[in-house]
Amino acid sequence: MKKIRILLIVLTSFAGFTISSLCNAQTSGKASYYSNNLHGRKMSNGERYNRDDFTCAHRSLPFGTKLKVTNTKNGRSVVVRVTDRGPFVRGRVVDLSYAAAKEIGMISSGVAYIKVERLEKETEVPYAANPNIIHVPEIEYGLAGVCYEFIPEWKENNKLEQPKKITRKRQHPTKQNQQPQKESKSKSWTNFFKKVKEGVTGLFE
Repeated sequence: MKKIRILLIVLTSFAGFTISSLCNAQTSGKASYYSNNLHGRKMSNGERYNRDDFTCAHRSLPFGTKLKVTNTKNGRSVVVRVTDRGPFVRGRVVDLSYAAAKEIGMISSGVAYIKVERLEKETEVPYAANPNIIHVPEIEYGLAGVCYEFIPEWKENNKLEQPKKITRKRQHPTKQNQQPQKESKSKSWTNFFKKVKEGVTGLFE
């Protein structure tokens, strides 16, 4: 018995949720529109009412919800955005702005029988039917070594930019350069011996 009760509770709640969602998705009833005297009045969502905007008032739907309102008499429809709360008159579903009411041809009558359909947001679409695929060409990259070895042009530039080493040969003294040095040394020694000889002879005189 407990299992049956639990099953009945689940089915009842599911059925109620389905019925409420269907009611929110599509409803029918009467619609009226705002008076021009309300132009510039602050609405429930904080915005100012503009008679030229496609907006409406609904009692329970979240602000920003988009609705498709169709006049059942002439088949004309308009898409409006929920920005206010109302109407608080029995039997009426929405209050339309002046521009929206004019779009479906209900200005002269003031009240019209309409069908309301809730539209899904654009962000709720799970995926695009025909996605735009961008084809990117394949690019092959070489493997980088120690330096930028995968670009051969840089190798050539490095070779050109490197300064050339200049090797200087050590110059050895030639025989011509050595002869004057030897002659000067011999002259200095001869002069030294002459002075010594002269000094010695001077002692004995």
